[in-house]
Amino acid sequence: MARLSTLLRTACLCTAVIACNVASAVPLWEIEGTSNRIRLLGSVHFLRAEDYPLPPAIYDAYREADIIVMELALDKILPTDVLRVQQQLAVDPDGRGLSELVNAGTFRKVRSLAAAIDIDLNPLQPFEPWFAALQITQLRLQQLGFNGSYGIDAMLTRKAGTDGKPLLGLETLGEQFLALDTLSAAAQQQFLLQTLEDASSISNDLENIVQAWRQGDIAILNNLLLKGLDEQAEVYEQILIQRNRRWVQTIIDFTNNSQDYLIIVGALHLIGEDSVPNMLDDAGIRTRRIN
Repeated sequence: MARLSTLLRTACLCTAVIACNVASAVPLWEIEGTSNRIRLLGSVHFLRAEDYPLPPAIYDAYREADIIVMELALDKILPTDVLRVQQQLAVDPDGRGLSELVNAGTFRKVRSLAAAIDIDLNPLQPFEPWFAALQITQLRLQQLGFNGSYGIDAMLTRKAGTDGKPLLGLETLGEQFLALDTLSAAAQQQFLLQTLEDASSISNDLENIVQAWRQGDIAILNNLLLKGLDEQAEVYEQILIQRNRRWVQTIIDFTNNSQDYLIIVGALHLIGEDSVPNMLDDAGIRTRRIN
């Protein structure tokens, strides 16, 4: 299946973070004060063949874990599962198409922006705006040479299967899609429009992110990766804050186990005020950045 990021800007703006291949820059945290070892790794969902080999710290964290945890347990998701959830959530129950779900003025902008980057909206006509935005993200990244099969999630899923390591998911595909499907009509339209506006300038942003990552400048990374989300409060709440809160509860449960975990989530979930590490700290679970 196509690897979809539930936070569009994570997929778009984190794709080149690992490309610099600086081991000390790996976005990796460890939970302190537990009898087991739990690490949090910021994932890049889309990469290129030339971005390999990845920094050794990623492989070290994987090797030392008994259980691998991701946003989704990708090894357990079948193509039929994707089609079923897509039909249930990504298609308007009243049969309206994309051009009917987006107001005329916004759709004209959407169509113009899509045409400017050679993306055909016709195949996306059956879907709701949030799902169209996800597909546009994937198409744009592919245009720039990035592919989900090279992403950290996909690579470690394959490796865990070969090594026989258990793989768990923090949420189901339905839960991940539902976070976007429950956005209001206005928020979905803005999400789609912002996605296309970002897509047109993403190649420039990627270079800025790589440079900030090389310098270890978390302040600049926060600014780049969170840019524009202050204008999409509902999106930020639904697909970042709420999901982080649910994940934190599961991660806290892991602290009571004896096995060691490597938890892999989109890098955007690990930075900023509302990050998973900050929420864990607020809950009395100490975390520290590993350099």
